[in-house]
Amino acid sequence: MTDLAARWTCPHQEECGACAMLGMSYAEQLKRKRELLGRELGAYASLKNARLLDALPSPQGWGYRNRARMAVGLSRHGGAKLGYYRAGTREIVDAPECGVVLPELLETTRRIRNLLTTARNIPRDLRHLDLRCGSDPRRQHLTLVFRAAEMPRFPIDALQRAAPAVDGISINLNPGSGPQVIRGSIRHLWGRREIWVRHAGMKLRVSPGAFFQVNLSILPAIHELMAGYLTGGGLLIDLYAGVGTHGLALGHKYRKVLFAEGTRAAVADLKSTARALGRNDIEVLPTAVERSLGKLGQRRPDAVVLNPSRAGALEAVLEMVGASSAKQVMYLSCEPKTLCRDLDLLVRRGYETVSVQPVDMMPQTNQVEALALLRAVKA
Repeated sequence: MTDLAARWTCPHQEECGACAMLGMSYAEQLKRKRELLGRELGAYASLKNARLLDALPSPQGWGYRNRARMAVGLSRHGGAKLGYYRAGTREIVDAPECGVVLPELLETTRRIRNLLTTARNIPRDLRHLDLRCGSDPRRQHLTLVFRAAEMPRFPIDALQRAAPAVDGISINLNPGSGPQVIRGSIRHLWGRREIWVRHAGMKLRVSPGAFFQVNLSILPAIHELMAGYLTGGGLLIDLYAGVGTHGLALGHKYRKVLFAEGTRAAVADLKSTARALGRNDIEVLPTAVERSLGKLGQRRPDAVVLNPSRAGALEAVLEMVGASSAKQVMYLSCEPKTLCRDLDLLVRRGYETVSVQPVDMMPQTNQVEALALLRAVKA
């Protein structure tokens, strides 16, 4: 295996600290992530015999992030910082050489930093930038986040000239001082309203307010593992579905796919993609999963996919899955602690954990994603 860790020395490592595994060989990074996941599994008697697989490596170790969410710091003397908060603080570490961000996105952040430094009419209410792209890194979408209740004056024309790869701009007004970067609605301002991801023979629409994986290079391998496990049947339920990434890619094995998702932008994206694909085998419940339990509990799925946030699934959702007819469950998680907590409950509700595999979605960092495969062993 090519050592994906040995090709970059980050000048921001000591100050930033986000890439906590920087400097380790890639083999050691994968080993450490497997060990981290193993410790969490070992905390539950019900999971001690679960088969812990080797970590699924990322095809890209550098320049993989298709999203750069950066804090903005503007000084009274015209200087500007654009980067990330130092761990445990609100101090911004300027990061013009961040090696995990796609090179095309990184170049745009450099251009924007220069604009913030040289332009005289940048409002001090600008607090964050959320820059992302789909499969084509030359077509980027930028969301400007202002700590303001009303849109301040901003030199959009100058921004367009400075960052030609940006072909769509949105704004978010977040006057609060809390840690949440984007809060409330995202308003379209100019250009394209979305990015597009080509995957599994599909073209997925992704709006600024919708979640999507930050490492597109590893997504095919994840779906190959999922597809290889699923046996097919009548109904697949995709919970916390987002823009429908998993259910749409795996739905060919089932006669129908039911999606449950509460984020309005993601639901709109999912429906748009399904229409464009001519898919009439899907149904969307456009409400939060926990508010759809009554309808979900009436269905008889053959399999269930869960992909919740770091907080994991609510107990009521897991109880519903446990009471369902699903013979197979796949749980893709970005937080080992909540994953193992939820697996323990599913095991106590009649499932066996077939395997748990670390997935290296974010090389160089200590972030551990995992794919757990379960099967029903109910009496």
